[in-house]
Amino acid sequence: MDSTESKSSTQTEQLQSDEGKVTPDSKVAASATPPDLKIGAESIPLRSNGEPILQNGSELSYVCMLLPRFSDHFLIGDITESLVDWMKQICVSYGWRLDAIVVRPGYIQWIMIVPLNANPAQVMRIIRNHTSQQIFDDFPRFKQKNISGQFWAPGDFIVAGNQLQTLETINNFILQTRRYQGIV
Repeated sequence: MDSTESKSSTQTEQLQSDEGKVTPDSKVAASATPPDLKIGAESIPLRSNGEPILQNGSELSYVCMLLPRFSDHFLIGDITESLVDWMKQICVSYGWRLDAIVVRPGYIQWIMIVPLNANPAQVMRIIRNHTSQQIFDDFPRFKQKNISGQFWAPGDFIVAGNQLQTLETINNFILQTRRYQGIV
């Protein structure tokens, strides 16, 4: 064995023995993580906002998006806060978790965690129906033009993932939806 192989072997052994040790850097990282919630003998890690992180393989994360049916029905002003509140209520009611939500004038996009056995089409149908009803009840200005009973445009955007979609993907979805509607 030459001196470079001996040095490499020694460094590998040192790295392997150091893997189990706590270094000053790992203490800083550990202190930046939220405290754990203890339930009985088990410890459940918490998010920075205090919510438990349950990742036991029985949940899926989806990125979803909806567009108003009419392109001149903008999600601005008082409706934006209401949409966020309604989405939170729906998720709590059905046992889903809302991880992120973005309301823009032309669309709403969110990330949600649902049980593995949840049907994505049913999840979207529930959200569409509940939010449409709330919008028409609380904001009748949108109901005057829209007689369909559905505030949202036909077509769902739902993909497995945990990152909000890029502007390019959003614009492609909007264009595809408006073409389907015969608007573009």
